[in-house]
Amino acid sequence: MDAKSNTLFCQSPVVASRSESPAARHSYYLIVIRGGMPGTMLRLGSDETTLGRSTENTYALDDLTVSRRHAIVRIDAGGLATVTDEGSTNGTFLNGNRLKAFRPVDIDDGDRLQLGSGVVLKLVRLDASDASFQRELFERTIRDGLTGVYNRAYFLDQVGALSARLEAEGSGLAILMIDVDHFKRINDRYGHLVGDSVLREVSCVIREATRAEDLVARYGGEEFIVALPVGSADVAAGRAERIRAGVAARRIRAAGVDAGVTVSIGVAYGPSCWPVGEASLIEAADEALYLAKAEGRNCIILAGKPGSRSHETQSVEIITSL
Repeated sequence: MDAKSNTLFCQSPVVASRSESPAARHSYYLIVIRGGMPGTMLRLGSDETTLGRSTENTYALDDLTVSRRHAIVRIDAGGLATVTDEGSTNGTFLNGNRLKAFRPVDIDDGDRLQLGSGVVLKLVRLDASDASFQRELFERTIRDGLTGVYNRAYFLDQVGALSARLEAEGSGLAILMIDVDHFKRINDRYGHLVGDSVLREVSCVIREATRAEDLVARYGGEEFIVALPVGSADVAAGRAERIRAGVAARRIRAAGVDAGVTVSIGVAYGPSCWPVGEASLIEAADEALYLAKAEGRNCIILAGKPGSRSHETQSVEIITSL
């Protein structure tokens, strides 16, 4: 898997030197049980790790019952862990018992933390081998097995946090909905093995045209979705054109077949000065994709403001299907 496919939420464990104590060769993680993607590994730093709804925390937890700055977990030099409730509205609970605000409490391997009513985290202490195994299990739950990009569930879980972070930073967000043209015809004519090869090649082109900070997923069937932190609709359209042209130029060679395919792309953009929910952007991009199909495929359609009517959607480029 290339660097662009790394799951940014799961950091690599620190490699211990020979002079380190046994405690230093282990790392603490909070494993998400409820209130996010189950199995997500939140690595705890050597200093302090802040938890809360605000994007200014080490880990932002998107749950309305979690306070903006909810709790702090600290690991001391000897490897002992403590948790402190930061005066949260709905409380921090350790193994079911509510903690008093601003009083550090020891926590140990296997303990469960509950933040508010919606987030449950389990503290685990893992060596490098166990951490790698746990990460591999998690990766299998968030990746599409055929293409290697993220699956729909993980995309929808992460795009909200990405949108909130970009809004706080004053950056815009674009959503690209990408659909392989005439995919059923490809399966019917050449068989599903060739169809699978088409999906893998299209996903490769998308990954080649995106950056590590972009979120790429298979949305379902022959449809892909991309979340792009970009500064303008024109930049988003340019990135979409790179993908469209890259797919059109790619030859698919599988099972004795040499074929070409194209994609249609719907693009929706939300600038930082006009914050919109990610759900509205996805809906607008999906509508733009529908129009791209109606325009003859192998083209890009840039949506108007999310929530606007279809006739306000504008064409960026119309190219006759090959």
